[in-house]
Amino acid sequence: MFRLFRVPESGPVTTLTLMDSGLAAPGQNPPTQSAQRWRALPGEQDHKLTTQARQWLRSLAARDRPLALCSMYPRLANRIATAWEDPVQTEAIFDELMIDHRGGRLGFAPLVASELMRLHRLHEKRFDSNGNS
Repeated sequence: MFRLFRVPESGPVTTLTLMDSGLAAPGQNPPTQSAQRWRALPGEQDHKLTTQARQWLRSLAARDRPLALCSMYPRLANRIATAWEDPVQTEAIFDELMIDHRGGRLGFAPLVASELMRLHRLHEKRFDSNGNS
């Protein structure tokens, strides 16, 4: 399991996406070819929120909006927004974030991690209240 919260050791804080970037943390080796197989190369749409993601963001209560996630990891926010109405697909995205299948993940900055946890709780609550599990 990777660390959901990343505590900087020293120096400037570097936040890394877990699934979206081919960048390695300072002093670490770049991702292996097997790790790169898990993700597509980022396209232009991965660097900004899609129209669908902006609509999804507006549909959430102000207290539930993951603004740091959308700012720092628009590709991930776009994926969640696209899957949001499909409980199985949304749960699969959260599972990918919680379980390190590739090894070496560093985790998210605390603010982004807390937004992801809040979104996950909201996702679970939406479907628990509808009688779905």
